Amino acid sequence: MTRHAYTLRILACGLILGLAAAAAQAATASGKLVHANGSPAAGISVTLANDQGRSAPAWSDSNGSYTISNVPAGRYYLQVWTNPRTPQTVEVTVTEPSTSLPQVTVP
Repeated sequence: MTRHAYTLRILACGLILGLAAAAAQAATASGKLVHANGSPAAGISVTLANDQGRSAPAWSDSNGSYTISNVPAGRYYLQVWTNPRTPQTVEVTVTEPSTSLPQVTVP
């Protein structure tokens, strides 16, 4: 094996290990939305935001449940978008590998 081929193999292995480590550091956050009467709140968009950006939106299902995947561990604001201009926010901490977020009551 040439020195160049050997170097390329080492770099490829490093890249694969780096990607695996990055994937292992991502968490899944899930929670539930309910109305004041306790019924599930379906079809509502939720995101996680911090000073580095916002997650892709997740939508609550017919049971009011939602899941946001591939979230780096850390502190966030859970944003519940019942109002398109101003979300309802709750401060949360996401830990690996998964976090159950607090139930949120929506209008």
